[in-house]
Order: sequence, then C-alpha cells, then structure tokens
Amino acid sequence: MLFKNHDNSSDDNTLNLESILSQFKINSILYSDPFLKAGFIAKLVHDVKIDVLYLDLDLLYSGYIVSGMLTAPFNLSLFQPTLKLWNQMLTNILAKLSIKKSIIIVDSLNGLYNLLNEKKEIGKLVNSYIMLITSMARKTDSYVVVASMARFKKEEGWILAPTGKRLIETNMVRKILLKQDESGIILDFLNKDKTIIPSNLIPLI
Repeated sequence: MLFKNHDNSSDDNTLNLESILSQFKINSILYSDPFLKAGFIAKLVHDVKIDVLYLDLDLLYSGYIVSGMLTAPFNLSLFQPTLKLWNQMLTNILAKLSIKKSIIIVDSLNGLYNLLNEKKEIGKLVNSYIMLITSMARKTDSYVVVASMARFKKEEGWILAPTGKRLIETNMVRKILLKQDESGIILDFLNKDKTIIPSNLIPLI
C-alpha cells in the first residue's frame, strides 16, 4: 500500500504533526502495517522545521529517499547503523541532542532489537539506550519518537511483533496507534482522542 497525493482543495491543510508530539514523554508510535508508519514518518519529517535526527533501523524510509520517492529535507540527518558503527553513531546523536533542539526518531524498536540480538540482557540494554536518548533530549527540549511494530495481547499488553518482546512501559511514554481508513491515517491516542492525517497530506507517491 502506498499513499497517493491528491488535489489539496478538499481537506484541511493546516495539520502539522509537530504539534501533536509531547516534549516531555517518549512518543511511542505503534503500527501493524509498515507502510502506515512510513506515511506517518514522511509527513512528520516534512512538517518539522527543527533538526531531524533519524535513526533508520529498518531502512524503509531510507529506501524511499534512495529511490527518489521522497526528497531528503535540508534539516534531516539520516543514520543507518550497523552493530560495528552503533556506539559511534549513538555518541554523535547524543552530542547533537545536547546542544540544539531537535527531533530524534528511532525507527524502529524492532530493528534495534535485531541489531543488538547477540547482546546479553537485550531488553534491559534497549531500554537503557532509549532512556539515555530521552534524558539527553530533555536538556534541549527536544522530541523523542520511537516507532514499533506491535500488537496488543490482553494478558500481556503491548508487545513487539513478531518477537513478543515487551514494549517500554513507563509514565514517560505516550502511545499513538496508527490505523487506516479511506480518508487517510488515523492517529489513535488510546484515550478516546483521535486525529486524522488526510491522504492528500501524506507526501508519498
């Protein structure tokens, strides 16, 4: 599924996704369809005017950039880590977060688990990295966005799909579930509040 750009005359063109993010919590983007996530991320990167530090762990967004389906904006720093380069890239990101207000996008938590799958106590390690990023982001009032392919199990809560790893669960997390209908992407905040990104505003062709 790809979103198509349509005539912009019929929908509200004022929606800016930066306005729905929290600076004080981890913005946890939950999805079951990677293309929904790609549409949301493309719109988010398009909207923000501050620096975007994009940690692309599943390479879907990078694929759109390389193929020319999306144009990399001037304020985007795109990181494609390998296990060998992980510590160096993380240090670079933390340094940038410490000096300038930015948005850091970790895409995705599933990919971070895959990258570190040979490490011991991987769950604690992943949580530690996310909390370290969040702590540094607070110094400059930056935003933290973490995308996760996940599903809800009544007896366990939100877990990563398909691995079954538990999501980060603290009062510092604000969950946003991505859904789709014929009008575009629905942002379900899991508290009865919802926002729709009309399909004509999603910058994928």
